[in-house]
Amino acid sequence: MNKSRVSGFTNPTKTAFLIILFIAGLAIIAAHPTLAASAKPGLSAAPAEINITKAIATMNTAFDEGNWPRAAGYAEIITNNDENAPADVWYTWGYSLRKMGKYDQALVASSVAVEKAPDTAAVYLNRGYAYLALGEYKNGRLDAEKALELDAMNATAYHIIASGLLKQGDPQNALVAINTALTREPDNALYLNTKGMIFMKMKKYEDAVITLTKATEADGYIALSPDAISPEDNLIAAQKLYDENKAPAGLIIIAAVAILVAGAGAMFLQKRK
Repeated sequence: MNKSRVSGFTNPTKTAFLIILFIAGLAIIAAHPTLAASAKPGLSAAPAEINITKAIATMNTAFDEGNWPRAAGYAEIITNNDENAPADVWYTWGYSLRKMGKYDQALVASSVAVEKAPDTAAVYLNRGYAYLALGEYKNGRLDAEKALELDAMNATAYHIIASGLLKQGDPQNALVAINTALTREPDNALYLNTKGMIFMKMKKYEDAVITLTKATEADGYIALSPDAISPEDNLIAAQKLYDENKAPAGLIIIAAVAILVAGAGAMFLQKRK
């Protein structure tokens, strides 16, 4: 047997094959950044840590723009990467989740904000609205009352109380609460919308139409959640109820004539005595 052959290769052939194999390996590593990074001492394939300051700035911009999914997404990233994330991040997360209709998650995030900033009225108001969205009206009212302890002039707290009382079937006290809110912010479209709904519940349809018309003309209406009814839709409903329940003009005239006749008859009888 020729000793220059090993397993079917000549020595020069084997050397060339190993060189080609080595070059191919380098090419594969170069084509895959993860492999290239792991092959170099002191480098990691894991992504770099996020810049918390920049992430908060992006979150706030998205919040100001009303981009709730983006704001919520960044809030989640921040809280996952910073165990000491401040209350306002949790507040923003809870608020954004509520605006997205994710009420259970909104309550959780809003509750963390309360734990982190128990002396701030805004965190109680934010959680109060989450409670209202979940139908937990008593808890929402308790949060509003806590906010009033911290800020006695807060109109939003009275709006939460009014909304909860309305949902619980107490329009009379709801009207008192919403009027208190409106003494502080008389042109607030959200508060006017709620007052119009209270009037509809009380079957005061003419008052409802007047109030809801004012709500549609006011600027700055912001829906609290995706399923909130707008002033425009409430006005349509109130107008329909008013039209259905108002007395026909003919009946009003007949009633007026009857009152006049009865009055004249009474006067005639009085003169004959």
